[in-house]
Amino acid sequence: MATELTAQQKRNKFKLEFLDLLTGAMFPLVIMLLFSCTIIMFAASDDLAVALVAVIGGDILLAGAYVIFGTKNGATAYRRFYLNETKRALNNTEEKVIFKTGEYALWKGFAIPALACVPYIVVQLINICAPNMVCTFLLEYAFGWAYYPFKLAGLPEALNFIFIIFPVAAHAVGYVYGKEKQKKIQAEEAAESAKPKKGRRKK
Repeated sequence: MATELTAQQKRNKFKLEFLDLLTGAMFPLVIMLLFSCTIIMFAASDDLAVALVAVIGGDILLAGAYVIFGTKNGATAYRRFYLNETKRALNNTEEKVIFKTGEYALWKGFAIPALACVPYIVVQLINICAPNMVCTFLLEYAFGWAYYPFKLAGLPEALNFIFIIFPVAAHAVGYVYGKEKQKKIQAEEAAESAKPKKGRRKK
């Protein structure tokens, strides 16, 4: 009976953690699509200068956005860890507290942006195996951040997967920074709370 309960808990933990990661990946995915169908869209221009500015400028801005998202996600995850540690000390029995759902872990800094890249990976794989107009359109106007750099350089399309490192690394850097920033805030608040309060002077 105990083994069956443990198995159920593992399934619940996986489900809760996956949903939390998916939630964290949704906004980065939206921004990835937004940049590709606006700024990076001009990489299709016949003017090489315009194309290069669109790709380089768009990818730099995208990296900046991912660092910002990573910082926010890292800070939120560490704050949740800090609060849940207190709850666990009080023997809180909530599943999210017991399973440490949504709490800071370095691998999540890489997993969240990797999930956001899954739609691109699927479309790119299909287009390599069976080239078609639908996938090409999506690569140009939804995933231009990874499609255009090597295309402009005249390199094989299969190399485009290398660009997955780009948003993943940017988010991971921000994720670690966000954790350190939040950790410092928590330490300062704890130090402030530990200071002895001055009593009122008696008249």
